Amino acid sequence: MDEASRTTLELFVEKAERLAKYVKENDARNSIVVNPGGLMGVFRNSEEEEWQVASTLDGVLVTFRMFVQPGDRIALYSLERDSQGQPKRQKPKLLDLVGLSPDWYEKVEQAYQWVDIALAIAPPNLMYNGEPITRRKILETFLYGDNVHVNATHRETFNQWRRLPDLFGELQLEFVTILGFVVGQIWEIAEACKHELGLNA
Repeated sequence: MDEASRTTLELFVEKAERLAKYVKENDARNSIVVNPGGLMGVFRNSEEEEWQVASTLDGVLVTFRMFVQPGDRIALYSLERDSQGQPKRQKPKLLDLVGLSPDWYEKVEQAYQWVDIALAIAPPNLMYNGEPITRRKILETFLYGDNVHVNATHRETFNQWRRLPDLFGELQLEFVTILGFVVGQIWEIAEACKHELGLNA
């Protein structure tokens, strides 16, 4: 393993552990529901507050974005907003790292494929203007229309969805479920990275 590969694996592990720490620390305050696949839901303990997404997840999303934006070198899956004219289904640059075990490359490829398949699904109950809404569209719209950056197109879509409270509630729940699934894949790759770093210590 060369120094660039080692540095990237260490960064991946560090940021994945930050996600895990945030979930653990906030679980006591906010009833963050977790399953083995990752973060599944966020509910405020306070009775006067409604189910929240943005305020409670801000800490997670600051770190999560690094795993979906290629500029941070640890993206497991690059979203369309950040593809910069490249194909939507671009393999993660993680697969370009050199000197790692075949098992590690297989795990990264598998995690990428699972995320790609999951994001392509349009849940049957989620429709807007007669069109199905894919999980990729939900993730991009919440991240780039409100939570991480504000892109004009995604912001307009986000505001349109927000005007329909029943649909928006379903979309919020789906957004958190998507995050949970992707975070679960991130944690799996982080474990593989730790193993790889141990092998090459």
